[in-house]
Amino acid sequence: MTLVPSGDHVHAQFAYFLAMASSTLVANGVGVASTFETSSVVTIARRNLVNHFLRSNCDFAWWIDSDMAFPPDAGIRLLNRAVPIVGANYRKRYFPNPHFTAMNGKPGFTTEFKTTDDSPPLEKVDCLPQGMMMVHRSVYEKVPPPHYVFEYAADHSIEIGEDYYFCDKARKNGFDVWCDHELSRQVSHIGIFNFNYNLSQAVDAIKDGTIKV
Repeated sequence: MTLVPSGDHVHAQFAYFLAMASSTLVANGVGVASTFETSSVVTIARRNLVNHFLRSNCDFAWWIDSDMAFPPDAGIRLLNRAVPIVGANYRKRYFPNPHFTAMNGKPGFTTEFKTTDDSPPLEKVDCLPQGMMMVHRSVYEKVPPPHYVFEYAADHSIEIGEDYYFCDKARKNGFDVWCDHELSRQVSHIGIFNFNYNLSQAVDAIKDGTIKV
């Protein structure tokens, strides 16, 4: 089941890629159901989507944020990794410092987890972003709810995102979190341009004057 938390609108690019990816899954014999949850509070949207998923007969929850661009075979590739939690690493939509969203370490002491040309196909990580992630049903059945909340780390005066909360809780309950670097090199975060892993589209945007630096 594809699970999409969104606002009132989604990017046209995203809608196109979702349609292509769904068709690819069906063409490969994988049944597909899709659920959107519109909410201004992403934690509420994610918790509601988990409830929809657990009431279905689907085996995997494929989380896709509505500002992602991805190849048509992304779902098949994540399924073929055959692990309970796997996803893509992608850049934040900050310019001119679009760091990667995946990280290692504890709140207040995290380090950026980077995808490069030399990264292995699959690598364990402490926290992956939720915008392109495949999660097996067993994770939600074993890990006690709530699965997605914001937390405040008073010692460091920082807010802990719901994706870090989920990954940390899953790891504490015996599930590894895997980053698919091969897919990470082919997904983008849609913003003023598509923030891809090597920022080639940022270079193009600077050259043609779309953005100024």
